This record gives sequence, structure tokens and C-alpha cells, in this order.
Amino acid sequence: MEQAGFVAALVEGKLPVSQAAMSGAMSIVQQGGESDGWVPRGKTGSAYPRQTDGNFDRARGWGWYVGWAEKDGRRLVFVRLAQDEQRHEVSGGLRARDALIEDWAGLVAGLQ
Repeated sequence: MEQAGFVAALVEGKLPVSQAAMSGAMSIVQQGGESDGWVPRGKTGSAYPRQTDGNFDRARGWGWYVGWAEKDGRRLVFVRLAQDEQRHEVSGGLRARDALIEDWAGLVAGLQ
């Protein structure tokens, strides 16, 4: 919820930073292709939880993709989180991005 709130404030120009800082941040966010006319833009991230011994649990990584999508003057903010049960070769963030884009048409079907 915090990530969605942050992204919403960013795209609405309501963060407590300069307009130049917000414009700069938005300009470096990657476009994630196009799905059903929607153009998603977002940022991936990945992390690993710590085990009780302090080491990273690389079998249970987290990946996320946060951003917004636009179509015909409409804008939607999204957050996709993936929590793994096994280790993968591709980062969790990239897999979360790809899964969101793959599922996009179904997610926005009621908005047409």
C-alpha cells in the first residue's frame, strides 16, 4: 500500500520534492511494453529475507514491480509482489514485471 501511495503521489506531482525531481524520476522509469492499449511504466526490485542466523534466504526471494499505466488519458497505479518458495535464475523483480504484463488484460477487463 505504501508503494502504491508513493507512486500515486509521484505521478500526480504531489510528493514533497521539486517538480524537477519528480519529472526526473518519472523520466527514468522504464516502459514495460503495451497491453490492450495500456502503456505500463514501472520499476522492478528484488530482495531476500534474512534467516534466523542472519544469512539471506536465497530460496525465498521477493520481487516486485511498481508503477503506473496509461490509456486514453486514464492512469492506473499498480504494485505486483512475488514471493518465491524456490530459487530462480531470473530475478524476482523481472518475473513480477513479466507476470503483471502477461495478466494485464484480465486485470483491466472491467475498465474497458
